[in-house]
Amino acid sequence: MFKAYQFHIQLLDSPTPVWRRFSIPAETNFKRLHDAIQIVMWWDDSHLAKFENDLRKPTFRFVLSSDEAEEHKARLSYFKSKSQLQAFEQQIYEMYRQLSIRQMKNVKLPTVIESNPKLYYTYDYGDDWKHELTLEKVIDDYPYPYPMVTEWEGETPFEDVGGMTGNQMIQDILNDTSHPQHEEYVEASKEVQFYQKDKINFLLQEYVTVKRVK
Repeated sequence: MFKAYQFHIQLLDSPTPVWRRFSIPAETNFKRLHDAIQIVMWWDDSHLAKFENDLRKPTFRFVLSSDEAEEHKARLSYFKSKSQLQAFEQQIYEMYRQLSIRQMKNVKLPTVIESNPKLYYTYDYGDDWKHELTLEKVIDDYPYPYPMVTEWEGETPFEDVGGMTGNQMIQDILNDTSHPQHEEYVEASKEVQFYQKDKINFLLQEYVTVKRVK
């Protein structure tokens, strides 16, 4: 048996509800949680992503790329090296100083999750898919070494079409039989793989089996 976390993740700013409820063994890191979320939400995992404790003024951020963490350190070093900062530079420095940036793979879930039961997960800095991730409960006797989806609602939006605005445009065309591009978009939409919980859980078991962190 494993200790596990049950999460509710919801896509923000969607005109219709898009959410999933899933569990994942606790003894892992945020990179594996990211891997799980990509499958749980049925994203393509082809863009950068981050976890934060606040969308407006986060105090910590966990990222995929080491470049993001190194860039943050470099900017802090730059401001610290200056003998005197102008007013606007001081504001920027304070913003950077109050924010800790680490790579996901270096942060274990138990060190963060139970003291921060609500986090925000952003996928694709261009389309800017924001999610609210809420810890619902701690499970002491979870039987599987991999994540599992138990409930869900709403299809995942199309990727790389301009975010929620682009998706709404596509939906409008699909719903408007008189639109000159209606047939073209209907044909293209046939290639979309819709959400199937059993398939999602199979992929989670296949690709996101969690090993205990020593």
